[in-house]
Amino acid sequence: MILTSPTSAASSSSSQVSHFNGLTSPATWGAPFQLPGSPPPGPGPFPPPPLLVVLLPTDGNIMTSQGSVEHGVFIMLLVLMTDPVTQMPILSFVGNSTMASFQVDSRLTTASLSATVQGMDFASFSPKTVTVTVSWTATDPLTGMLNPVIRTTMENRVQFGGFSLLLHISSQMRLATASGMLTVIGGPTIPLPPAPAAIARADVGTITRTPLA
Repeated sequence: MILTSPTSAASSSSSQVSHFNGLTSPATWGAPFQLPGSPPPGPGPFPPPPLLVVLLPTDGNIMTSQGSVEHGVFIMLLVLMTDPVTQMPILSFVGNSTMASFQVDSRLTTASLSATVQGMDFASFSPKTVTVTVSWTATDPLTGMLNPVIRTTMENRVQFGGFSLLLHISSQMRLATASGMLTVIGGPTIPLPPAPAAIARADVGTITRTPLA
């Protein structure tokens, strides 16, 4: 799917187009989700988890309305650690990297990642480097069977005033389990136990139109 920006006869708006086509394997550890069969949480907001890791690796082509096309691996990583007693953050890392090896099986059955991610720790307001190695498998650990491919196509449009946003997503995905290891250079090494994840081939495009000043 290729998105093209519609032209405006009056040239009264500016259009921005972005398009991604490639592979991705999102994974999260420590998110405060309620597991099936567990008792409901008590009143009040969820306390922050002692550890929250959000990992989004991609490998594909990114096209923009300026005509540029970039190909390669891009990793986004969020790591939050909180003191279990005070619930105060002791690590709040946000970073990204292109220094990574990200491999995905063509049938979306397995994936692997080895990356060095540089970013900022907003708890200490200092730069930090994190290494992460993760493997994914789409084999159900209980049944030993390969999870089926889930195909999804979605298109949404939002418009108000002179602003509009068109979002198109088409994907093929297998539910998966991800596990690995994360090391903060000069800090702790954190095991990442098996957690729900996905292995996907995605096509995502947006057209954003904003009125000219």
